[in-house]
Amino acid sequence: MSIFASRIQRTIEIPFDPPHTVTIQKLAGRHLDDARQEQQFASMAFVKRLGGLAEFRRELAGAGDAERVAQQIQAAAGDPFRKYARSVVLLKGVKAWTYDEPVTADTLDDLTDDVADWLARQILDLTLPNGDAEKKTSPTSTAP
Repeated sequence: MSIFASRIQRTIEIPFDPPHTVTIQKLAGRHLDDARQEQQFASMAFVKRLGGLAEFRRELAGAGDAERVAQQIQAAAGDPFRKYARSVVLLKGVKAWTYDEPVTADTLDDLTDDVADWLARQILDLTLPNGDAEKKTSPTSTAP
C-alpha cells in the first residue's frame, strides 16, 4: 500500500451499466478536508436561506411526527457520507471511465443523482480507514 493517495486506485464495474467500468482513487487528506468543509458551508447556507437556526427548528417541529423526524435526523447524522460534499468527492476521486465522454466537472455534474451517490460512496469506501468504511457509508454498495 502506497503512502500516496493518488496511487491507491480501484477499477470497478458499474453494476447497472455493464460492461462499463470506472477507475477511482483514494482521496488525499486535503481533498477529504475540502469535501467536509464544502458540505459544512452548504449546510450553513441552507439554514440561512431558511431564516436561521431558530426558523429551521420551527420548520422541523412543524414537520409532523416528532419521533419520526428525530429518527430521520439521527439516521442522516449517523451516515458519514452526508458529511462530505459529493461534488468534491467525485471531482477528486474519479480518474477514468469507459465512456466516450471524458471525466470532467461537467460530465460528473451530468450524472444522475443515484449514480452520483453510488459512485461517491465507492470513493469514500476506498478512502475511509479501518476497512469497514463500506458499512459506515452505505447500506448497500451496489446499484443505486
